[in-house]
Amino acid sequence: MYFIVFVGPAGSGKSHLVDAFGDWLEYNELSAVRVNLDPAAEWLPYEPDVDARNYVEARDVMVKYKLGPNGALIASVDLLVNHVDRIREEIENYKANYVLVDTPGQMELLAFRQTGPEVVRSLVEGYRVVSVFLIDSVFASRPSSLASSLFLALAVRARLRLPQVIAISKADLLNRDRMEYVEAMLRDPAFFHQELLKEDVEYSVADALLRSLEAMMPEESRIEELLKFVSAVSGYGLEDLYAVLQQVLAGGEDFLTEEPNPRL
Repeated sequence: MYFIVFVGPAGSGKSHLVDAFGDWLEYNELSAVRVNLDPAAEWLPYEPDVDARNYVEARDVMVKYKLGPNGALIASVDLLVNHVDRIREEIENYKANYVLVDTPGQMELLAFRQTGPEVVRSLVEGYRVVSVFLIDSVFASRPSSLASSLFLALAVRARLRLPQVIAISKADLLNRDRMEYVEAMLRDPAFFHQELLKEDVEYSVADALLRSLEAMMPEESRIEELLKFVSAVSGYGLEDLYAVLQQVLAGGEDFLTEEPNPRL
């Protein structure tokens, strides 16, 4: 099994992309397991094969421990640590080609608390894994928002310590010119810097942003090579997403369906 962990801010489209990408894999005769790791999810666009809410449900935690919504969510993520082995066992029983992990919308709880990365690493230990960080297309089309989102992606990468692909979600909301504009900023740091200044970002801040991003990127890759535009609505970019994920997971080789359980 290959694990693909979808992360990103609330509203970035993680659940819908898990649903659409799972359908795309199955259409291409690859089996996929959809895992909901959000104990507070009220509704999902797919039926989870494995669901954290069967072990920890945020509303139950709220009542049991007399907590508010935020406190209950924090406690729920912490409590998941006690159930990772059983969740992992459920996943392994499927012996699927791909495991698509849908993470909590309150991403900071998963990434920046001690227990969040522990849950993820325990879940994927021993398997090949890649994370997909989603940036909403509305944010990506503004230079300052794009820079902030990239910093957040890199911070999550540092916390989870997983290979990372960045996906601009809801690409159906962008026309070709806007996509090319985003790609131009990523290819050309000088142009990105210029566009930040047009938004009245202080020169020193814009300079620090780009220098920090460049320093934090892996030497073997350029950021635009690890970034894909995708749409869960139209299916745009799902094949490209698969290709870049395969590059990370298996050096670009297509997955062999007759060998559904490759361990590291």
